[in-house]
Amino acid sequence: MSRVFRTQTLAQQRRRLLQMLAQTIRALFQHPHPDAEARDMVAFLILSLHQIAALVDTTASAWEKRDYWLKADQFRREWDWVLPAAQALETALAAEDWEAIRNTVAQRLVPHLAQVTLPKRPRWGKQPWRGAWQAWQARGERPGP
Repeated sequence: MSRVFRTQTLAQQRRRLLQMLAQTIRALFQHPHPDAEARDMVAFLILSLHQIAALVDTTASAWEKRDYWLKADQFRREWDWVLPAAQALETALAAEDWEAIRNTVAQRLVPHLAQVTLPKRPRWGKQPWRGAWQAWQARGERPGP
């Protein structure tokens, strides 16, 4: 069996996901009305937030293995906004409550993404949210309305 090499560190993956979140939020607020593309955008936000939470847990677990307990706890506290925001978006999306979605994004995500700068030519394309609705539905872990 050969070794697996990561081309990006966990911090780089988190930064890339934050940039994609910022791009999606900008597009969502410019979107005129809720439709299939808006559902894709919100589902992408949810899936990306869950990926960030998994990356945070992986990083903190690695520090705990090295007995850096305080550093791991502080890191988890810095990112403790991710899962509650994802769960609030999931509940609102399942209920198709677009006002709650906009409020959740504005109150829980925008303050944390205000300092994120987008690259001039992102590698992930102009619409990274394409197909996220189907991926979110395939997860099957959504809360009921």
